[in-house]
Amino acid sequence: MTSPDTAVPRKFQTFWTSLGGFAFVALLLLTGPVMIGIGSSMTDSDEDLARTGTQVTGTIVDFDDVRKASNRDITVEYMSADGVIRRTFANVDHEQHPRVGDDVTVIYSDSNPGKAVVVGYESDGVSVGGIGALFTLVFTIPLGVILIIKQFRRRRKQRTA
Repeated sequence: MTSPDTAVPRKFQTFWTSLGGFAFVALLLLTGPVMIGIGSSMTDSDEDLARTGTQVTGTIVDFDDVRKASNRDITVEYMSADGVIRRTFANVDHEQHPRVGDDVTVIYSDSNPGKAVVVGYESDGVSVGGIGALFTLVFTIPLGVILIIKQFRRRRKQRTA
């Protein structure tokens, strides 16, 4: 049990509470832009691979056809130049209707044959960037509205005083 004389001063508690709240809001506001940046980098990397990699024919071996766009994907097997059969994954749009057994074009990295993209299908970077944009909208707009309302109330209070 603590005596009242050794308690932490109220100002100190308020400072740390405010700092924690500020850090939480900053984290929420930065999450979206960071995810957009990561998604953009992933997409750029995949586009660079598509321009410079080795092109082979792959076969769709699995298709997860679910209602959620973020979970619709295909698994593709392809053989790299070293004779190893490898697998890669790609996101599928709702307008696309691939079937198991269909042939697709795969482009893989010569230096890392396990890194590949499936031509005509989205990379994971698109999903990450999209989620980042959604986070940005979800967290930025309500915060902006709250700040505008606070400013409006502050000005109204000043006029009546």
